[in-house]
Amino acid sequence: MHVLHAVFAVAFVLKETEAWGYKNGILHNSIWLEQAAGVYHRESRKGRYQLTYREAKAVCGFEGGALATHRQLDAARIIGFHVCAAGWLDKGRVGYPIVKPGTNCGFGKVGVIDYGYRLNKSERWDAYCYNLEAKECGGVHTDQQKVFTSPGFPDNYQDEQTCNWHIRVRYGQRIRLHFLEFDIEDDTSCLSDYLEIFDSYDDISGFVGRYCGDELPEDIISTGNVMTLKFLSDSSVTAGGFQLQYIAMNSSLTIPADP
Repeated sequence: MHVLHAVFAVAFVLKETEAWGYKNGILHNSIWLEQAAGVYHRESRKGRYQLTYREAKAVCGFEGGALATHRQLDAARIIGFHVCAAGWLDKGRVGYPIVKPGTNCGFGKVGVIDYGYRLNKSERWDAYCYNLEAKECGGVHTDQQKVFTSPGFPDNYQDEQTCNWHIRVRYGQRIRLHFLEFDIEDDTSCLSDYLEIFDSYDDISGFVGRYCGDELPEDIISTGNVMTLKFLSDSSVTAGGFQLQYIAMNSSLTIPADP
């Protein structure tokens, strides 16, 4: 019933746009559809393919969800969920969803690429979680401009948080990030708590930089119409967090002055 609910809940939205298509001039793909399907991809703080089955279950459980079933993942794929990274599913299964065939991912096939039930639960993969209510923090922003903050701002953020924000503006536009306040636990290499920024649809390509401490980062301008921000905190020491503003700007325009 949960799978059917997830599909019907977004049917009225998808009438006006195909998966991986345009809606109101904004290109939507898998990350936008995460919220509709209730299925989302997680990886370890250490990077890709670092979670055992037990650890993957813990990651999803920490955020109030559970490992997705094969059926839930396929229901998400049907409405456009596409991630080129294998992850643990319910009962020790491993797979990933492919919407568009490609030579570098999915072996040229479309569907859930299924690695089957793994006998060795100590193998290390990513995780696919299911939570129809909400993820821990983060979100998708498609407004022309907006101010948003880290969780708990201006009070301290919590330990062991993972947040992903995805900013989408209209095709042909660019995004300007302007930090208003910034205070994240400081250490030499930003290994404890940090904010990472990516000039891409995901947190795999287009790495811009990793930031911590209390010095305001300089403004950042995207090369396209989408950016991804990833905030992580460890199990000790917190700080106030950050507040930032993003503004959509036409690619042909010069960078606007500070507000």
